[in-house]
Amino acid sequence: MTALKGDAVGRFLKRPDKPVALVYGPDTGLVGERARAIIDGFLGPDADPMARAVIEGDGLPGAPERLAEEAHSVPMFGGRRAIRVPAGSKNILPAVQPLLSDPPREAIVVIEGGDLKPSSPLRKAIEKSDQAVAIPCYVDDARAVETLITEEMTAAGLQVSPDARAALLRLLGGDRLASRGELRKLATYCHGGERVEIEDVGAVVGDASALELDVLIDSTALGDAGQADLVLRRCLAAGTAPGSIVSALSRHFMQLSEARLKIDRGATADAAMRELRPPVFFKRQNGFRRQLGLWSPEALGRALELIAATEASVRLEPDLADAMTSRALITLAGAARGPRQGR
Repeated sequence: MTALKGDAVGRFLKRPDKPVALVYGPDTGLVGERARAIIDGFLGPDADPMARAVIEGDGLPGAPERLAEEAHSVPMFGGRRAIRVPAGSKNILPAVQPLLSDPPREAIVVIEGGDLKPSSPLRKAIEKSDQAVAIPCYVDDARAVETLITEEMTAAGLQVSPDARAALLRLLGGDRLASRGELRKLATYCHGGERVEIEDVGAVVGDASALELDVLIDSTALGDAGQADLVLRRCLAAGTAPGSIVSALSRHFMQLSEARLKIDRGATADAAMRELRPPVFFKRQNGFRRQLGLWSPEALGRALELIAATEASVRLEPDLADAMTSRALITLAGAARGPRQGR
């Protein structure tokens, strides 16, 4: 079976119907969250804690038969079992292959993989098997982060001001589990109130790496390649995923494109920025206004094509992600300095 996407993922998490599931991707928080959801959906809310087992993937190459033995073993008091396998860095396909040809009847095996390439033997075997599913977990885009914000704040009985929402979209998104944790911390902080304001976000969800990301994006869009390269190195050294950087870049240039079109239809820069959703964070409005003077709609269209191609390449070739991200930033900064960008 090919990789599950969209609504099919949600349906499988609630009612897993395959005995083997591979959950993989660069968003390790989302990988873990979905793996736990699959196990909970399979076992049910009142499952015996003994029905859950963990086998470390790096230990399987020395004893590949262990996984199948565990999956086919019958619990003393009957019932279903779930086995979680953090894949690690070693090849565990020899341990998984027997489960694809002789799947367990009353057990599910959930493998937590890293950022696996399409050429990965494990990923290829899972995607080809009708006894297994593969669930990719990519870094959340703006729409997914906004949905998460709405979901968590609604559950807490809180509304979110436009400025607070814009700040949250800027700060969150690299890791689903971390984002959810920050939102729940914010909800606890605002408990007893009715509305989350930007001051609440600043008090609870402050993130220096997100501020660096703002500087990186603005430097790129303003044509300062040297500054962009310097800040990119700092972001990567701090552990910011290239996919997160490119996703943030995409969101920013989409907003630039939307605002630029409004200006070309007669709106002022300030009016165009006010109409954006989410709105431009107030501390970045001056820089955003300058960027609108540098980029024409045509140039922004080309920029978005480059960013989309880079985003796809980063997912397909994670080993080259740093270099591809750097090249995209330098190209975009050069375009911003071009002599005819719609001034």
